[in-house]
Amino acid sequence: MRKLPQNLLLTLLLTSPILALGQKPLVWFTLQQTTYEVTESGGALGNYRPRFPESVEAYDGQEVIIQGFIIPMDVGENTYVLSMNPFSSCFFCGNAGPETVLELKFKDAQSKFLTDQFIRVKGTLRLNRYNPNGFFYTLEKAEQNG
Repeated sequence: MRKLPQNLLLTLLLTSPILALGQKPLVWFTLQQTTYEVTESGGALGNYRPRFPESVEAYDGQEVIIQGFIIPMDVGENTYVLSMNPFSSCFFCGNAGPETVLELKFKDAQSKFLTDQFIRVKGTLRLNRYNPNGFFYTLEKAEQNG
């Protein structure tokens, strides 16, 4: 009998409770398949231009559930980011790529989240193909799920 890789087994165990809810479970490993190039326009650091693989394109416009660490950007403006990693090792600290964070656009105003709070959220995933100043991914109509 063939053994499953540990990462696959862990992913199945973590997502199995949400499989029956109608939303597509989304794991960071899938989003990490996105590659990007840095263009020369956009100031000293340039802009990131994502290249979404078919495995990520399949989620565009779909209601998904994903887990991660909350990073408040502007609580007064209801602006939060979900990160694959805690703040100390996330994209904003230079320890990860732009494919490891997504913008959260909550249905309702939020003010209860703390930095590095681990949550599960559901919402509609949108891929950003055109705005060089935006995140690669946005979760619209987001709400905490569990």
